[in-house]
Amino acid sequence: MRMLQRIKGRLYREIVPRLPPQPMARIDLLRPSVRQSWGGSLNGQEQRRAIVRSLARLIDFDLVVETGTYRGTSTEFFSAVFGLPIITVENNPRFHAYSRRRLAFDPKVSVRSDDSRQLLRELVKERPDDAAFVYLDAHWEKDLPLREELEIIREGWATAAVMIDDFAVPADPGYGYDDYGFGKALTEDYLPPMDGWEICYPTARSEQETGARRGSAVLLSPRLVGTLVPGLTPGRPLT
Repeated sequence: MRMLQRIKGRLYREIVPRLPPQPMARIDLLRPSVRQSWGGSLNGQEQRRAIVRSLARLIDFDLVVETGTYRGTSTEFFSAVFGLPIITVENNPRFHAYSRRRLAFDPKVSVRSDDSRQLLRELVKERPDDAAFVYLDAHWEKDLPLREELEIIREGWATAAVMIDDFAVPADPGYGYDDYGFGKALTEDYLPPMDGWEICYPTARSEQETGARRGSAVLLSPRLVGTLVPGLTPGRPLT
């Protein structure tokens, strides 16, 4: 039995990636384990999920935007928590095809295939008056769109809360973060000018978190500055 499982696993790893995106997605859907990738929604991090629930309760959002759908696990969580229209974007053809099939029965969710920056440019033009919760997690491959994503959000939405995944939490190295080399580490130094915004970090220490224990930050637009969110240390101004 174990030998058969190993053979199946090897075939999955070696053959499936050679298929076109749609067949890959259909095969992926037959594997329950991939539905909870990275330990579940938001990397399996219960403290971070609690922060999102608090934001949803405290702020009257109109729209949820997610960049980097991956397998749609966190998208399902956002749908359940916010109960709002969700627009999520994934430029990897395999993951986009998978997530479109997985989330097809949720009328609140629209899964797009596009560059995250292009999607954000379109949304801020189409819905400039919306209060938006934005989850940024498209920093995955060689291209790093985070700085440009934030510039678009800064200029386009006056009311926004932005959660950045894989972001360094100062003075707590137990939280992991992405570092793509010189000038591309996801720290405060990487952020564009965000005058009038404030940045907040998790109150919980990394050893109190569950799952992958990836770092994060929440940026609040000027209209939301001063909002006290359980689970977040009160923010400090950005320049």
